[in-house]
Amino acid sequence: MVLDSVVSPDRWHDFDVRQAFGVLDQRDVLFEWIAAHPEFGLGDTKQQVGERYSAARAGLTGEFGPAEFDNLVYETLSRTERWEPFARDLAARLHHGTPLSPALPEPDPESRNYEAALRTVKCADSRRPTESEVIGSTRALRAADPEPVLTGLEAATCAYWPKPGETARFGHPAMPPVLLTQAVHDPTTPLDGARRMQARLPGARMVTLHDSYSHGAFASQRNACVDDAAAEYLLTGSLPTRDVDCRGPGLP
Repeated sequence: MVLDSVVSPDRWHDFDVRQAFGVLDQRDVLFEWIAAHPEFGLGDTKQQVGERYSAARAGLTGEFGPAEFDNLVYETLSRTERWEPFARDLAARLHHGTPLSPALPEPDPESRNYEAALRTVKCADSRRPTESEVIGSTRALRAADPEPVLTGLEAATCAYWPKPGETARFGHPAMPPVLLTQAVHDPTTPLDGARRMQARLPGARMVTLHDSYSHGAFASQRNACVDDAAAEYLLTGSLPTRDVDCRGPGLP
């Protein structure tokens, strides 16, 4: 088994909160990247880009409001190839009033089903957060930044679902050792959670992709170091003798 872009073994709400802080860190990297590209016309510093970002968000109303904007940002931050189209669309919105496009169109049944299924899995898989925990987590994120991206706090809805019949178990003695592949700066499944999962799986090895800011490593970023290590394991069943470090593409 290869686990790619590894979810932590923590309770889902705790994972969601850690992810939300990772998304804030990644958004800062995006602002710095935009500021380094004057062709977008969104500012020369991270602060200027952030101010224009906030202005665009505040001006949205109707069917595509701030919540839909946050969902678009959440999806954008997960893959660096989405950064340039987002920056150009944001500039067009600010300079010409061009409408922004949602990341997940409402009429798309496949996308909507995926979103519903993800929440169902989370609510069936771990202990529920209490209402006070959800409120406290939201306040902590707003204390870190007045405009956090709360899109990923999906397990917050689980407070109102029935209790799970069985919690997840890790490391069955009959399970062969697992290989994990993980990008260092993945905001969607942060590295610290992947390392906690590795510690819960006896004998597991990790292939780490450095200088990568995208979600998805194996068979996704076309990195020969990652792909060859995972393919060798899948074909032969032999894990690397130690964890593997690979170099990624860096920022676009």
